[in-house]
Order: sequence, then structure tokens, then C-alpha cells
Amino acid sequence: MRGGRADAAGGRAPATRAHDPELVDLAARLVAIDSANPDLDPAGAGEVALAHALRDRLIASGFKTTLMGPGARPSLVARKPGRGGGRTLLLSGHLDTVGVRTYADGPFSPRMDGDQLWGRGAYDMKGGLAAGVLAAERATAGDGLAGDVVLAFAADEEFGSMGTEAVLASLDAAEIDGALVLEPTGLQLGVAHRGFAWFALEVHGRAAHGSQPEQGVDAIAGMLRLVAALDADPAPCAPEQGHPLLGPSTLRVATLEGGVDPATVAPHCRATIERRTLPGETPAVVRAALEATLARAAGSDVSFQLTELVSRPAFEAPDGSAVVAAVDRAALAEAGALPDRRGDPWWTEAALFADAGIDVALYGPAGGGAHADAEWLDLPSAATHARVLERVLREFCG
Repeated sequence: MRGGRADAAGGRAPATRAHDPELVDLAARLVAIDSANPDLDPAGAGEVALAHALRDRLIASGFKTTLMGPGARPSLVARKPGRGGGRTLLLSGHLDTVGVRTYADGPFSPRMDGDQLWGRGAYDMKGGLAAGVLAAERATAGDGLAGDVVLAFAADEEFGSMGTEAVLASLDAAEIDGALVLEPTGLQLGVAHRGFAWFALEVHGRAAHGSQPEQGVDAIAGMLRLVAALDADPAPCAPEQGHPLLGPSTLRVATLEGGVDPATVAPHCRATIERRTLPGETPAVVRAALEATLARAAGSDVSFQLTELVSRPAFEAPDGSAVVAAVDRAALAEAGALPDRRGDPWWTEAALFADAGIDVALYGPAGGGAHADAEWLDLPSAATHARVLERVLREFCG
């Protein structure tokens, strides 16, 4: 999970607190493999060992597999073809974790503590990978299903999403009838999340000796004026009405730098601005709103330039989603209650699947410590997660 995600261990308690020994064993084996993203931690091993371990297992289970992307940073697609006449469901997850430089104790030495499995990636998201693999193997055993089951386990989710972009480029989205992203959701159904857009704001001034500031144009003073305007009047840049699950969006200045030395009027100042977006908002609309607010504050004496750096779309499951309905029915049968709906302020790769026209939602286990110095997976919820996924696959692809 990416984009400033906070910990979210909540969710409806499963109907049973029983463990799934096969899932515990597989999740622990995955945690023991270092797959830390090297773009976040230069000492990270990357995804290659984990991708090959999962590929070998899935080949042994009868899946047709493909590795794609750079050799040191591969993504894995595995498919179990159906008998014909059924729908295709894709289960999505990411292979990489964040780094371990500050991890408290033995990040790749998984340990059990009651109902919890501890280790880097246990929660985000090797527990979800283990549940997806087991559910797919169990659902397709014997005569299999009518439709295809596809597992797409991508590299680089925690940084640039190059893996999922490569996966989507390799698939015919029209042949995928639905997808579930297995990020941890506490056994709630993730049906919406925010997107984001990052911008560089540059103010241009003119250098002069600090003892004669009237001979220059102070870029820092101009920047402070623009930042104050964004702070005082954020409404045009972040709709106050918000979203029923996501609330209002946010706008903040993330970095600020400028000036040359204490004796010189600053000829340049640069800020980065983060705007979290809501479903339906586009980077172009957001940029236009920002530029209008900045232009009013700048007047004729502050020269500025706004440049989009990176943006990712927000996500919202469509009305009448067949994937959401299938999870509802399976969770009711396995856990005794419909899963709560949730909207998240952070970004996930569900938005990339939705942008490709695929019916998608998020559903995963409970736990805690995402991106933190210690991380754990709630094992009974992971067992429920695997059972619900197996039932979803049998119904959706059957």
C-alpha cells in the first residue's frame, strides 16, 4: 500500500478464531524472503526471490506462469484456465515491502505470538498473498472451474507501480471480468480511496545585495504570499462537500526551499504541493483551481510557475459491482455477516485496474504495523480471508 497510508487494523471480527495451518506456514515462508523495495531501501533485495518462489509453487499446482519486467524486479502472472463458459477473476497483490532499516527485531525471522504472525510484510501484504494462493489452489483443484483464475503479483507497488502497469499492459482487460486487490482491509470491503496529485510551485525573483533589498525581487517573500493564499482559501482547490466515505480532500505544502545565502535576496524559491483527490477529479481540474488561487494572490508582482509532477487517480467501485456482490455473499456465508464498506484516504493500485475498465474492489485480512517498526498479521482473520476468497472464486468463476 502506498501514498502515506496509516495503520488500519480494524474490521469486523471473524466468526471463528481458528488458524489455518497451511496458510500460517505459507505466510511465514513468504515473510522470511527479503523483498524490500530497493528504491525505498538501498539494501533491499527486491522482488526476484519471492517471485520465483511463488512461481515454482504455482507451476506445481498447475498454473501457467509468466515473469515480466526487469530480471531483478520481476512481476508474476499465473493463470489456471477454466473449462470454458465461466467468468475470469483476477486476484492482485504486491511482492515488495518497505525497508527494514528501523525494524525492531528480525524482520525476516517470522515468529508466532498467539493469534499473530510478526515480520516485515506479514500485514502489508504477504498474508494477503498467502490467502490468495491457497484460495486459488483450493478452488481450482480437481475438475477446476468454468472460468479462468488469474493471480497478478506485482513488483514496485510501494514506490512507482511499474509492476502493475506492466501486468495491465500484458493483459486484455476486456477478458478480465473482475478483480480483487488483496491489500489488508480488516475483512472490510474497500470500495473507494483517494488519489493524489503532486505539483512543483516555483517563484522567480531577482538577486540583490542583502543590504539593498529594494534592488532585488525576493522570491521567498513571494512564495510565502502564495502559500498563505492556499492556506486561507483552500476551497477552490479541495471541495468542502467531500465524499460520503472519503470525506473532504486535503491540500498541503510538502516541501519548501529557496535562497542562496544570508547576504543575498533570494532569486528563486521552490515548493512541492500535495493535493489528495476524490473520485471524479482530474489532475487538469485540480491544476486549474490551484493556478486560479495562486494567480489572484500573485497579482502583477509575483512571477510563478506550477508544474505537475506525478498524479494517480482516485478509485470508487461502480454501482452494481459484481465483485462487491460476490464478496458480500461469500463473507455472509463464511463469517456470518456482510462486510462493512470502507473508503481510504491513501492510494492503492485498485485505481489502476479501475482505470483499465475492470470491476475491482479491495478485500484483505486484519493486522497492524504497515510501514512501521514492527508488523503483524492477525491469523484467524487471514484464515477467514482465504475461505471467503475460495468461495468467491467458486461462485464468480463457476
